[in-house]
Amino acid sequence: MAAVNFELKEYQEASLGAFRQYLKQADLHGGETAYVLQTKLPFYQAPYVADGTPYVCLRVPTGGGKTIMGAYAVGIAAKEFLHVANPMVLWLVPSTPILEQTVAALKNQDHPYRAALAKDFGRNISVLTKSEALAMSRADAEGGACIIVSTIQAFRIEETDGRKVYEDAGSLMDHFSGLSEDQVARLDTVEGTNRPVASLANLLKLHRPMVIVDEAHNARSSLSFDTLARFDPSLILELTATPNVDHAPAKDKYASNILHSVSAAELKAEQMIKLPIRLTTDRDWRKTVGGALDSRNQLEEAAKAEQAETGEYIRPILLFQAQSKSQADPHRITVEALQKYLLEDKRLPENQIAVVTGNKTEIDGVDLKDTDCPIRYIITVSKLKEGWDCPFAYVLCSVAEQTSKTAIEQILGRVLRMPQARLKRRDALNRAYAYVASQSFDDAAQRLRDGLVEGAGFNRLEADEIISPQAGLGFDKLADETSHESDAIEDEAVTAESVEEIFKRLPPSVKSRVSFNPETKTVAFTGQMTREGRNLLQLATSKIPQFEKVIDRLYAKSNNFQESAAAYEAKPPFIVPRLGFWKQGRLELFGTEHFLDLPWRLDDCDPKTILERFKVIDESQSGEIDVSDKGKVEIQFVRRMQGELGAVIQEPAWTLPRLANWLDMGIQHPDVTKPAAILFITGAIEALIASGFELDVLARNKYDLRKALAGLIRDLRGERENGNYQALFASDAQNFATSSDMAMIFDEANYAYNQPYSGATKFDKHYTSLIGDLKFEGEEFDCAVYLDRHAKVRYWIRNVENKRTAFWLQLPTGKFYPDFVAMLDDGRILVVEYKGAHLYEQEAPKRQIGDVWAEASDGKCLFCMPTARNFSIIDDVIGMN
Repeated sequence: MAAVNFELKEYQEASLGAFRQYLKQADLHGGETAYVLQTKLPFYQAPYVADGTPYVCLRVPTGGGKTIMGAYAVGIAAKEFLHVANPMVLWLVPSTPILEQTVAALKNQDHPYRAALAKDFGRNISVLTKSEALAMSRADAEGGACIIVSTIQAFRIEETDGRKVYEDAGSLMDHFSGLSEDQVARLDTVEGTNRPVASLANLLKLHRPMVIVDEAHNARSSLSFDTLARFDPSLILELTATPNVDHAPAKDKYASNILHSVSAAELKAEQMIKLPIRLTTDRDWRKTVGGALDSRNQLEEAAKAEQAETGEYIRPILLFQAQSKSQADPHRITVEALQKYLLEDKRLPENQIAVVTGNKTEIDGVDLKDTDCPIRYIITVSKLKEGWDCPFAYVLCSVAEQTSKTAIEQILGRVLRMPQARLKRRDALNRAYAYVASQSFDDAAQRLRDGLVEGAGFNRLEADEIISPQAGLGFDKLADETSHESDAIEDEAVTAESVEEIFKRLPPSVKSRVSFNPETKTVAFTGQMTREGRNLLQLATSKIPQFEKVIDRLYAKSNNFQESAAAYEAKPPFIVPRLGFWKQGRLELFGTEHFLDLPWRLDDCDPKTILERFKVIDESQSGEIDVSDKGKVEIQFVRRMQGELGAVIQEPAWTLPRLANWLDMGIQHPDVTKPAAILFITGAIEALIASGFELDVLARNKYDLRKALAGLIRDLRGERENGNYQALFASDAQNFATSSDMAMIFDEANYAYNQPYSGATKFDKHYTSLIGDLKFEGEEFDCAVYLDRHAKVRYWIRNVENKRTAFWLQLPTGKFYPDFVAMLDDGRILVVEYKGAHLYEQEAPKRQIGDVWAEASDGKCLFCMPTARNFSIIDDVIGMN
């Protein structure tokens, strides 16, 4: 298999980290208790499924890469909860197109999805469709990770095709030979006998599959859960942008247990999606189509310029959403009517138009990203809502006035994906565009917001920012003939000839109103500039960076949007120096490499302390654990499930070297060489054997032993890190410094958070339009209010923990992300970490590194840690006198 270079995005790592932590807790406490401990939210039991079954959802907006997360989740579940090297996975998808895409990717040795599985299972992977699984070999089922991809409909016993799953099949007989009485007792048997039915359903039940439900909002009925329950799942993981949050079993509504949510800001910061969405409306559908066509043409010009500079090929695609047919309304703008209009009135080449409907799909087997592909326009009704992905889709045009929720919400996400997940040099190519036939811009904007929330999985507050309605379009009024002049464009490359060449390509409706003065280097626009006009001007001038803000201000000026002036204020860059350390004549960003020598000689540590950590639990006593009855049920579910999975395979005899190698493979230690780790682990096993444990007993309890060893290594690592860290400050404090070369910059486009602030208190000085991860009450909130109202604070920003674009300082173990960073009026940078009184004393390392950072900056940076609402320390540090 060829090496596949793929790095998970920060939000993907955070989501999978939450899943890993949940399964670790579920291994100890069961699915429900683990969820409540981690989220502080109520847990909703999946109907029909055994009590104690872990059942959680990772919420990821459209374009966030749910499938790659599902592939990584298999290895996490196998290690942290299932305790097997050969998990069986039932991967359920909502439609045949998605099934085909998922299977093809998981089978492709060079695809990142397959690489994600190979990371944990190597070459021991089988990927099967349902029809292939009906004849799978025992080697496929037991030789490693076995992934069966299907729709949930294909497993419903009510369907003719689904019944095959439950029927006796000679090709599966071998899977049921040599089973114990306990294993047979769990399975469906042939009527009147004790022989298990040799069916795929029984095979799944035997292997207690992990169930991954992709686009889980499509499988919420009691019938779907009843189908899942037939296979006795070990755990259920849902992946969706729009999880159900309403729990009303009487109405057949079952809520998802949302374990982790990803925000649109995180996707934007990782350059995964195009934002904002520029919306243009017109009551006339023909004008709406014309505007969309002009927009796409201008985008293609920008894409050609982008390719000339970067080599990246983009062919912007326009998605048309037509109306469905109706005998009651012969005037509807159907697919056929729209296609005829494009061909005959707009004279578009026929080979550039593709139709995708229920009975006609002209893009099957077509690589839309191929440079030889001519397709630039796709007409659909709602067919593209699932199972279709092309980052070249930039413009969405809906040609019919709509007053209720329609498929526009379901296909909006198709124009959001960013090509190559990388920002383009031209901002026009970093946005998406929507053209909607509507008499009301506000109504259309609200429907798109609803689409972002309900169809693409965005937060409501984020959706409000992404599409902002502004009143007074005045489509039905005569144009004002007043001429409005822009600010000067300070760019020597801008000449009369270059601007005139750009303006020539504008549509007549805009070209007749815009002009350029080469002496003052200003742009003039006659009358009120519409949103469409603004969009077209910015698209046409996308090669000139300064033009975007100039056009934005001219747009606001021509429409007399006085209240929007603050939005166009040129803020100073928010630059924060980071802490460096001089090493061999170079100033480097301070990190663990400055106080930890690698590799760590773990084999120099005493392994005998494992005797204090490892105990074999007498399973016969497990029913007497002092927990609630519900807790007993959950713990018994976990232990029974793990025992049943372990019984499926008869393992060969264990030797000490084999056990040591197995334990090592399951413990992450990037700072330790494998030989050093094997020596340490071998010493630990020998110490246990010397204390009276038999090797077979250790092998039988290998997962508990691995957990104990991992904890011991983690604690030894922490002791080493703390000791070396403090020694560095004692001996090399003079080597710390800050430098503008290592500074970080807070930026609206890269500001990532988990949830936007939604409180009633209005903040005036936050650097970005939305505030991330701030509660609307409490001591930390009061600290934010104090900063916002402080006379010497110009701007401040909520510094969100564990984000790549956040400010951090290195601690002995991990990184320290202070709560707030402020820019003062005099240019100094203030960092504030608030701590409750009960936590203050234990946070000495944070105060230490914060003070070192401030002292190294020669007075340019300040640090403080207020506690118990004593915010006067902020005044003292700033110097209010």
